[in-house]
Amino acid sequence: MTGTWINAITNSLGLDFFQSQSHLTLSLLNILAGSLSLDTPLPPYLSTPGSVSFRKLVKQRLPKELNMENVGERGYAVFAALAVATRLANREVERCVELVRSLVGEVDLQWEMNEEERKEK
Repeated sequence: MTGTWINAITNSLGLDFFQSQSHLTLSLLNILAGSLSLDTPLPPYLSTPGSVSFRKLVKQRLPKELNMENVGERGYAVFAALAVATRLANREVERCVELVRSLVGEVDLQWEMNEEERKEK
């Protein structure tokens, strides 16, 4: 696709904007699958890729480009659909993480020192 609008979006967000989101999601799904297949706990502090909020982009990063005046521009509908689909997919991935965590648990890296160890330090 070519055009002023799509060039402005590409320049502002970068070419790998959505690709990086999908790489993070695929990596997370691999971790979940491995944890399930090996019956090992999930790593601690595992978080899902932050979904890119279309509303946040409209208000903060690209207010001019994502204004409703550009709805007719080539690629606008595709961009909006990708933003919505990404948000929905991230919700499902978050749910998968919680379900896998409930099945296999999570590694606990916290430890407590007993009184003798505290006195030594």
